[in-house]
Amino acid sequence: MVQRCNWALTGSKFLCDYHDNEWGKKTTNARDIFEILSLEIMQAGLNWDLVLKKRQAFRNAFDNFEINKVAAYDTAKMEELSCNAAIIRNKRKITAIVNNAQVALQLRREGTSLSEFIWRLADNKSIINNWEYAEQVPSKTLFSEKVASELQKKGFKFVGPTIVYSFLQAIGIINDHLSYCSFKNY
Repeated sequence: MVQRCNWALTGSKFLCDYHDNEWGKKTTNARDIFEILSLEIMQAGLNWDLVLKKRQAFRNAFDNFEINKVAAYDTAKMEELSCNAAIIRNKRKITAIVNNAQVALQLRREGTSLSEFIWRLADNKSIINNWEYAEQVPSKTLFSEKVASELQKKGFKFVGPTIVYSFLQAIGIINDHLSYCSFKNY
């Protein structure tokens, strides 16, 4: 019998599919990491199911999260995004995503990718937690505070320790699938 983390059972098919096929799996592609970071920023104050339902609209609006393209957005493009009813139209979040694409390009110019930068902070290893209950899973940790601080030092925006913790879970640096979950990979 397939068992899932409790949160994967509380929303739509999008949420369940995301849990089963993406969440907690090691992600190293810089574009994919940028997409997840951007979606995590959009999710702040909202719920992940809503963001997943709008994911294709986000991809369409943000040129499939191609870092080079997003980094080149000008004021007119950001205004267009803030009027796009298919996505979350928060101007601060949109501005942060464009800024973060520019910072990711700067990392590349310095000889590293967004993926390499993030994974290096984790010594290129996943942290596998063995929580029994959803209530045990923290919303932030000292490690997410450290990563948030390092991202902020580089110039990333909208990357507090709670958003970063969720981001690290999403890309597999932190594996918080509950101990009984059929999708926990060791």
